[in-house]
Amino acid sequence: MNTSLHDMKNQEYRSIKTRLIRHFAIKILGNFIFKILFTSGFILLILSAAVYYSEKDFIFYKVENGQRVEDQGNSSNIRTFQDSIWWAFVTSTTVGYGDFFPKSPAGRLFGIMLMFFGVSFVGVITGNIASFLVEKQLREERGLKDLKLKNHFIICGWKRNMAEVLYDILEKNKGFLTSEIVLINTADPEEIENLKSDGRLSEINYISGDYVDERVLHRANVKYAKKVLVLVDRMVKGSIQEIDSRTVMTIITIKSITKTAYTCAELLDSKFERYLRFSNCDEIVLSSDYNKALIANASAGSGISHVISALLNVNAEVSINTIDIPDSFIGKKYDELSRHLIDRDGSILIGILENTGNFFMRKKEAIKEAQKTPDISKLVDNLKTAKNLTPNLPVINPGHDYIIKKYCKSIIIEGRENKKARTV
Repeated sequence: MNTSLHDMKNQEYRSIKTRLIRHFAIKILGNFIFKILFTSGFILLILSAAVYYSEKDFIFYKVENGQRVEDQGNSSNIRTFQDSIWWAFVTSTTVGYGDFFPKSPAGRLFGIMLMFFGVSFVGVITGNIASFLVEKQLREERGLKDLKLKNHFIICGWKRNMAEVLYDILEKNKGFLTSEIVLINTADPEEIENLKSDGRLSEINYISGDYVDERVLHRANVKYAKKVLVLVDRMVKGSIQEIDSRTVMTIITIKSITKTAYTCAELLDSKFERYLRFSNCDEIVLSSDYNKALIANASAGSGISHVISALLNVNAEVSINTIDIPDSFIGKKYDELSRHLIDRDGSILIGILENTGNFFMRKKEAIKEAQKTPDISKLVDNLKTAKNLTPNLPVINPGHDYIIKKYCKSIIIEGRENKKARTV
């Protein structure tokens, strides 16, 4: 019985292997360049054979010092099939070394035919190569090229001040090269061309299409992306609900393709926030709520709006930031970390950001830890806690006795000198 099952598996494996070989063979045989090369090689082989049979016996003799010797000046120097093949390839590519050449009338006739063929052959090959390169360039400019990038940063959507948005993103994401940024949107080609005319943004990749479409996301190789940012797209016409619904659908689609990419989404209506949380979106930006809060604070004359604007300015001398916490401080108190940061570079600790990084992995690990207890009542409580985890949860000024946990970051206020000191 086991032997029969083993034979069936082997037969199935051979069947799959045969189908794959057949698939790739058909794909190669159907390629236009392959057809040209195959046809050209066949013609060269025929002409080589014709010249060989015309030249191999085309030999003249003369008498020198009473001996009959070959007259090499008048005899053909193509005596073997290998010589005729070499001559055919050299002649057809217009290189023409002159080491071999036909001398018989028939051989020269075939040589003339080969010369005409060679000119046409080189023209067709160079023309197809040029056409391929031009088509490749056009597809890249129009955003129709499939990308093979890995660990890249995908930005879905388009803003009116897109260049400034990208400047700030690059400033805060120095770990990414410009060539590792991929834009997906339906903006006019002129807008993309104007954007890439900026020297700093010239190497940015572009995919044209609707990022809600899974096929478009696959063209951007989203499966191997490191980060994905979904913006409120000004190119989308519709109500706030329609725009936010597209954002939610995009995140759900991305998370169905990859669990490892860090995702961030911008929303206009906070009612859609829970849907993004259900889909394990790592970070959610409620831009309308931020604007309303700033306006409310400004109306009170508190000056808070200026403070927030100054702290969020990526090019300001002093700004708010989150940084990794050294492993040696996990399990220690908040005030110990605060003193460490001040002593190290003068950074001011104002809070802790919990559950950072890839939230899917954080949640999976939390559930695994929760299941370790043998107590059923504790198990239920632990699973509830794991289920209710909030990604990137800020805990502002938690108190001196707050214990630092795993996967946390420090929320700090730092100056430019602090950044320099930290990188030295």
